[in-house]
Amino acid sequence: MSRSIRISSLLAALVSMLGGCAYLQPERTGQAEGREYTITVKNTLAKERFAPILIVGDADDAKIWVGKYVSPEARTQFTTGNPGPLAAALGGDQGQPGGLAIGGEVTFKFRTKARKARVTAMVHPDYTPDNYVTALLDLQAGGTIALERFDIGDDERRYAVQKVGPAGSVTIR
Repeated sequence: MSRSIRISSLLAALVSMLGGCAYLQPERTGQAEGREYTITVKNTLAKERFAPILIVGDADDAKIWVGKYVSPEARTQFTTGNPGPLAAALGGDQGQPGGLAIGGEVTFKFRTKARKARVTAMVHPDYTPDNYVTALLDLQAGGTIALERFDIGDDERRYAVQKVGPAGSVTIR
């Protein structure tokens, strides 16, 4: 077998394995009915990227934030990038597989009967280990909403959410 065929076969196998990786493919449950929205998430951080983006219609924020900290499911997403446990706790998700590059933006379709939706994503831990971004979307109003960045305080051992600042935007169409 020629070298180029072996390399091509190896690359194809690697792409297949990555495509099935749970980290790159968030669970998809529920929210298949209702109005379809086009959501564009933009990362404006100077040197950091986002892990997979989770969006949930009518998200119960009490299942994300508990007192001054985050729920175990939210902590999993905000420290590992895996939105699966939080999506299951919130009753469904639709999101963008993979990460979002520095200065990048991604557009995807979101279907829900809800009037509001919550977007969350981990800030990749290249520089900071426990930051996330979030926005509460008023789907009826549409337009552009700020995406805010927060620190959950694990690495500082304060275990309390603290606002860091702007991180991008979410546009609803």
